[in-house]
Amino acid sequence: MSSPEQIPTEILELARNARRVTVLTGAGMSAESGVPTFRDAQTGLWERFDPTELATPEAWEDDPAQCWAWYAWRASLVRGAQPHPGHLAIAQWQAYPDMDLRISTQNVDDLHERAGATVLAHVHGDLFEGSSQMRV
Repeated sequence: MSSPEQIPTEILELARNARRVTVLTGAGMSAESGVPTFRDAQTGLWERFDPTELATPEAWEDDPAQCWAWYAWRASLVRGAQPHPGHLAIAQWQAYPDMDLRISTQNVDDLHERAGATVLAHVHGDLFEGSSQMRV
C-alpha cells in the first residue's frame, strides 16, 4: 500500500480538493484481506477449480447442490476475512463532509460495507445478495 510520501503531490492535492470522486476496486483490494482471486496465475481459484463446473448456467442445471456448496464455501472464506486499512481509509474518505465519493467494486464480497462504506455498485454481483442461504 502506498504511503502519502509515495503519492505525487499533484495527486494528493487533486484528491484533497475534489468534491466528487469515484473509486473502482478489484481483486487486489480483497486479496489484501486474504480473499482468493479468480485469475492469479498461481493461487487463483480457477487454477484449482473448473469454472464450467461451478459458475455457469449449465453447471447449475447439472448439479445445483455442487454450485450451492461452491458459493457457500466462498461465502465462508469472505466471512473469515476482515477489511484492511485500505477499505477503512476509503470508508473514512467517503464520510468526509461535503465529499461525494462513490465506490464501485468488481469484488463480490462485502468488505467495503463492513469497513463502513456505501457501495454504489458491485459490478460482478454480490456474493450475499439474493439468498439468505449464503449467510454463513
